[in-house]
Amino acid sequence: METYTIATAIIRNNNEYLIAKRAPTKKFAPNQWEFISGFIDDGETAEETILREIKEELGIDGKIDNSSSPFYVIDDEGKWTIAPFLIEVNTRDIKINLEDHSEIKWVIADDLEKYPDLKPFLENRGVKNFYANTDKR
Repeated sequence: METYTIATAIIRNNNEYLIAKRAPTKKFAPNQWEFISGFIDDGETAEETILREIKEELGIDGKIDNSSSPFYVIDDEGKWTIAPFLIEVNTRDIKINLEDHSEIKWVIADDLEKYPDLKPFLENRGVKNFYANTDKR
């Protein structure tokens, strides 16, 4: 079983969160809903990776607001080490990159649970803390 290391971004703007549906041509998890993620390149920190991925995949800049301890997910494709980050963005003017995603949506925290593909992320205590008290921000 292969092991992969990725950084993932829980992107927030005005108490809504960006989720994206992976393109059908993607090698891993095609057509699944996700938070923006990317493989951590050699010589690159997880922080550098996630900010680069946001720029490449969405054409926007973000600011790391918080991070959480890495967690692990095992599925049919391998073992995933995931470094999660809460990213604040000041815009919703996003240029979808169709090579990466077929659709994007802004959703409120309560609606994240409606997307079963997000379950491994939403079950992580650190990620839950990113959106648990959004009404107080």
